[in-house]
Amino acid sequence: MKKFILVFFSLCFLSQAFAQTNFSPKKDSKPNPILIEKPNAFFTVGEKLRFEVSWMGVNVGYGEIEIKEMEIIRGRPTYHVTAEARTNDFLSKLYPVHDQIHSWIDAENFHSLKFRKILSEGRYRADEEIEFYPQEKRGTYHSYKNGTRKEFEIPGAIHDIVSAFYWFRLQPVSVGGSAKTLVNSEEKNWDAEIRVLGTQTKAIRGFGLVDTFYVEPKSSLKGVFFSRGRVWVYFTADPRRVPVWVQFKTPFGPVNGVLATPVSSPKSFIGDHTLV
Repeated sequence: MKKFILVFFSLCFLSQAFAQTNFSPKKDSKPNPILIEKPNAFFTVGEKLRFEVSWMGVNVGYGEIEIKEMEIIRGRPTYHVTAEARTNDFLSKLYPVHDQIHSWIDAENFHSLKFRKILSEGRYRADEEIEFYPQEKRGTYHSYKNGTRKEFEIPGAIHDIVSAFYWFRLQPVSVGGSAKTLVNSEEKNWDAEIRVLGTQTKAIRGFGLVDTFYVEPKSSLKGVFFSRGRVWVYFTADPRRVPVWVQFKTPFGPVNGVLATPVSSPKSFIGDHTLV
């Protein structure tokens, strides 16, 4: 469960609505190809999305992610993004999960300045914070649970697993192309590539037909992307690049995540359907 939660947040999202087991995405069959529009140049403070997650077709919990506020970190304006995941009432009796993740993303360059995770999974507990100092090419780690502190090297500006996702939403992409970046996790730096595989019109309950493009993340970072499995993420092809569907193919069975009705999403539209 711990690894799954981190995968979820690195891509940013969790489905009860669908339990699809066909893990071979097919390109859109429409005669006119879907246009992937130019992305926004900024994030929308207040955007809050809710996702439900199912494993083997059984609902196991939900997740929410929000661009909560603008906050100053070491003199720099940042987007403070919060994410939370919980198991449902039934599963919580067997294996309760309540995880929280915070990412502070530089509002001008969109790399990470600070990252914190507070995990509660069964008997496991963690409360860890990392700060990135790109000009000094160093990061600092602090465990609030046991008091451990240490430093490590970074090459400069770098992403955490959440900021990488939001950064990608602002990148110009086309089918067959990819976006490459560096991600730091567990005090180590990893190459990451997000490949754009194709476009597809998805039928999503509550939103109707949605034009999307889908991607597959690739990385040597174990524990964030499955080393034995695959992940596909579907984004709206409009400028907001809203993630609407996630498919995981794992050795333990299929996991699906589909966007549910968000708590709030200012000025947000998918096709003709308002997300508020």
